[in-house]
Amino acid sequence: MHSRSRWLRRLLWTLAVVVVLGLAAVGGAGWYYSGLVIDPVHEAGYPLEVTAVHGDEVTIKGGADTASPGTYGLTWADGNALLGPTTAAGAGTVTRKVTRVVRGELRPGVRAYLDRWLWGHATPAAAGVPYTDVTIPSPLGGLPGWRTEGVSRTWVIAVHGRNGGPGEALRVLPVFHSLGMPVLGITYRNDEGAPASPDGKLHLGATEWRDVAAAITYARGQGATGIVLYGWSMGGGIVPMTVRKLPGEPVKAMILDSPVVDWRSPIALGAEQMGVPGFLVTVGEWVVERRTGLSFDDVDHLRHAREFRVPTLVFVDDDDATVPPGPALRLAEARPDIVRLVRTAGGGHTGSWNADPARYERELKEFVTSL
Repeated sequence: MHSRSRWLRRLLWTLAVVVVLGLAAVGGAGWYYSGLVIDPVHEAGYPLEVTAVHGDEVTIKGGADTASPGTYGLTWADGNALLGPTTAAGAGTVTRKVTRVVRGELRPGVRAYLDRWLWGHATPAAAGVPYTDVTIPSPLGGLPGWRTEGVSRTWVIAVHGRNGGPGEALRVLPVFHSLGMPVLGITYRNDEGAPASPDGKLHLGATEWRDVAAAITYARGQGATGIVLYGWSMGGGIVPMTVRKLPGEPVKAMILDSPVVDWRSPIALGAEQMGVPGFLVTVGEWVVERRTGLSFDDVDHLRHAREFRVPTLVFVDDDDATVPPGPALRLAEARPDIVRLVRTAGGGHTGSWNADPARYERELKEFVTSL
């Protein structure tokens, strides 16, 4: 009887230890996965290798999107080139036309990445648009940015994506410059060179909207009477959060490119691509909320679709492997009265311009002039 009782106690203790260790492992995995979502990253990765350069053609190895149709940049640590169409594809390699080497030496052995921004973290000068460096006052401190010139009193405020920078807006600057509209390219908390948030974490738009609000205040102080908010990726989630939080501000329109309308969707997609079990995704989301104080329901703009009142232009690419286009498509379905939807294919995440620059710029110009 006593030996049976001892055996039962040992079994219960063993089960308790297993449960505690299991919970610790799950909690640790959830903590790690949450960090992939909310920890800022500013290191550039160079997954591609230049294997050959012949005349006006370059052969590159690696990556899953190097044959994407359209116009791209090829950016490496100390250089940049503009790429045209694919001319050949081999076993793990792609050969593309080189439109122009902007800076540096394009040679075999260079490590680079396919650059949808075209010029990487450059200034408007790369796009041939005059600009001035500015500092935008905010509650956390000065936010570095730049401002292009224009005669219009309607300004565009460009809000880049996660771990990005103002250079994401360079592709569209010539359109606004031709319309005489100033563009304010901003940084926000936790960007490189910008003040950190109190906890040093990304809040997926739940607090970053305050920095866009600071940019609106700055623009108004410089004479702007109307504002167009333009956001890419995470910036496309920050912009509608700003509009929801500041209904009285003179925001005339939103332009959203591959926007994160609902954060649960890209987190789930990223987990699937990494082979993370579904239950850990839920744990990771719970940990994100506890570590930051944000609510995934609050940053789900589809849930708040009826709150929007301003004309909205949305670009999505059907081959986006980073932010699923579904939520943005459902936002367009929910609000056909204000949303103008443009769908492309082959460009990938924030690559609608790259896939078809002429169409993108035509849609952009028609939308803006209709305001």
